[in-house]
Amino acid sequence: MSPVLKEKLGKLPKEPGCYLMKDAKGRIIYAGKAKSLRSRVSSYFGARGQLAYRTLALVDEIVDFEVIITKTEVESLLLERTLIKHHKPKFNILLRDDKEYPYLRIGLKEEWPRIEKVRRRKDDGAVYLGPFGSAGQLKILMDATYRIFPLIRCRRHEFELAKRPCNYYHMKMCLGPCTLPVERAIYVAMVEDAVSFLSGKNKEVVKSLRQKMATASETENFELAAVVRDQLKAFESITQKQSVVTGEIDNADALGYAETETRAAFQVLMVREGFMVGSDGFVVKTPLEGGAEALESFLLQFYEARSLPQEILLPFSLGTEEEMDQLRAALLTSHPEVQKLILREAPRGARKDLVDMAGKNARHRLDDEARLGDRRRVELEVLKEKLKLRRIPVRMECIDISNIQGTAIVASAVCFIEGRPAKEHYRHYIVQTITGANGPDDFGSIREIVRRRLERGEREADLPDLLIIDGGRGQLSAAMDAMREFPGLDLDLISLAKSKVDKTRRQFVSSEAPTRSYERVFFPHEELPTPLATGTPEYRLLTQIRDEAHRFAITHHRKRRAKISQGSSLEEIPGIGPALRKKLFETFGGLDGLKAASLTQLQAIKGLREAAAVALYGSFRQQEEEAEGPVDSESLPPG
Repeated sequence: MSPVLKEKLGKLPKEPGCYLMKDAKGRIIYAGKAKSLRSRVSSYFGARGQLAYRTLALVDEIVDFEVIITKTEVESLLLERTLIKHHKPKFNILLRDDKEYPYLRIGLKEEWPRIEKVRRRKDDGAVYLGPFGSAGQLKILMDATYRIFPLIRCRRHEFELAKRPCNYYHMKMCLGPCTLPVERAIYVAMVEDAVSFLSGKNKEVVKSLRQKMATASETENFELAAVVRDQLKAFESITQKQSVVTGEIDNADALGYAETETRAAFQVLMVREGFMVGSDGFVVKTPLEGGAEALESFLLQFYEARSLPQEILLPFSLGTEEEMDQLRAALLTSHPEVQKLILREAPRGARKDLVDMAGKNARHRLDDEARLGDRRRVELEVLKEKLKLRRIPVRMECIDISNIQGTAIVASAVCFIEGRPAKEHYRHYIVQTITGANGPDDFGSIREIVRRRLERGEREADLPDLLIIDGGRGQLSAAMDAMREFPGLDLDLISLAKSKVDKTRRQFVSSEAPTRSYERVFFPHEELPTPLATGTPEYRLLTQIRDEAHRFAITHHRKRRAKISQGSSLEEIPGIGPALRKKLFETFGGLDGLKAASLTQLQAIKGLREAAAVALYGSFRQQEEEAEGPVDSESLPPG
């Protein structure tokens, strides 16, 4: 231990707080909390024989540390969660960022609320449900919701521009408020019932629907009574397929935990009103501090953006009664709407059985992970041998350029570690040295991006084992030009070219599908490429990372292009000349104000014909939706 560290340890306070461990480059590699900072931090630098193997791996990298004193232990719990989320230390448990998971947004204060899938939760007064870890489960839930409740499904600009009800109205799956006289209070009440259903409050939904049907019958509103009757039938048809866990458990989450030397799994089973309504699971690197501390860190991150149940059932105690009270208080801090939370180790009976089931699912996740890991390691070894690489490509990166006629040139660099996407290492680049004024220049763009990636990698000692360029011989040569500026780099470089139609072979039958070549791998010092046979491990790994790089680049390019095209939207719409464009900008205070204008406001502009106003409004709405992009289930992490 250095004299500087020894001096800092001697001056540590005994108060509660958080500590941040740093490596030789000043990067924070671990964040923890402590009742007494002095005793906790000093424990890392005691007798090495008393430290666990994982803790020794951390201690060997610690060069410095800093501490943050808090008033209470509850504050230290909350601060630890914030520090982990912000710094992403490699030795901490870190759940995937919530933005990777979809939420359901319901804007009840809007004129016609709808249920929308969004990526991020905003402070806009809307109700948010989620995030949902499984895209498949969310789709099933949404399908069930629309079968029960005839809610709006169309996009906002489609709703506002509609001239007649769509097919969903004729199928009795929408009330048609876009063009028909629908009482808003009735529709909003239906949305509120849908929110209750999505939240698992089935008893409340049944009670509400029966009351509404009775009221509608008493007031001789038979049309509404028939709609509610159909909702009840659909609701009963869907919910009767659910299995009751037990009448003893009303509203609870049961947690399961399992770990090996390298991996740990968390599983949450969710019960609402006696029904199993869902589950969520995570596999992470085995925590530095296992057991109680691992589960505590998981709980704080998991429930930060999710609704709290009435009861959380644990597989084991997380400390003394006082420590459990502190954790409970920390969880409630993020949920002021919750008055009471029961947090305890599962007692005997149905609650213990549910926690055991969660534990069994967690162990099953670990077994699946181990089997997949073994298969991936074998595939990576095969890839090394087939491509004659210098080392097993544990970390692979692929660079792809995206542009259309030289506009909005962007690049993506995606990263796979041990054969799996590592999204925290994904990067977008905006090409700076190639303007596209003289047409697209993929080779120049690749030289720039590879140079920038290698500069950062050399500076931060963060380089892949294998760098893949999307393209053929020309793209590979451009990447080699950039690599020559960094002599001594120990990494492999290849390019991957897509299969192409074999034009040398005549197609004797016109209906016969054209013959395509294999995918081809180009190597720096070999003239001819190596074909990749379809279905082989090397084919699967390389095409998967190449396709992911292409998807990631296209997504970024679409957003960039949408921003650029918004400025020229006025020029493309017939009936809007220079004088009228100037008037529109002056009226609404620029392009942003014009984009935010309603259709009614546009139609009120003197000289702007109704057809042009409708076209302009629809164009802006379409661009917004393209820039946001859909919540694609393929882009979600497995869950």
